[in-house]
Amino acid sequence: MPSTEDAGRGQRQLRLIATIAGIVVALDAVTKAIAARALAGRGTVNLIGGHFHLELYRNFAGPGNILRGHPVLVSVLSLASVGLILLAARSVRTTRHAVAIGLLLGGGIGNLLDRLLRAPGPLRGGVVDWIKPTLSGGSLNLADLAINAAVITILVGVALDWLRHRGNRPGGDPAPA
Repeated sequence: MPSTEDAGRGQRQLRLIATIAGIVVALDAVTKAIAARALAGRGTVNLIGGHFHLELYRNFAGPGNILRGHPVLVSVLSLASVGLILLAARSVRTTRHAVAIGLLLGGGIGNLLDRLLRAPGPLRGGVVDWIKPTLSGGSLNLADLAINAAVITILVGVALDWLRHRGNRPGGDPAPA
């Protein structure tokens, strides 16, 4: 049975997750609305001497254009992913993990809302993408950036934990596998 201290820490982490996810969902919705108005019919808008682009795009596929032509399947998988993230959120005990889960959840919900609420209809809606990096053939939005930030947060955390663990061993040698 968890201690009172553990329960309190868990509640703080859940509040942090909910706060971050809420901020991401709100900012994602606002930026998509602005982009939809400002970029409609404009084609590619070059910024910073053509090193950065804005372009309105409706994405009906999954990440990396997977499952193109199957928007309902992408939507169902997105819904399942958000559900799994919510389940994972219940066991988060560190601030780093809470931040990552909050970013992941907010990004997932932001894109899922597009799939559920935008034309042509529920489970078939296209995600509003509007950022087009020069070095990529793809496009993204704030929700996608939050998901990427969550992955980076976890990877950096794993690297830091490994370095910390390595530094605590005599001679700095890694633990045997």
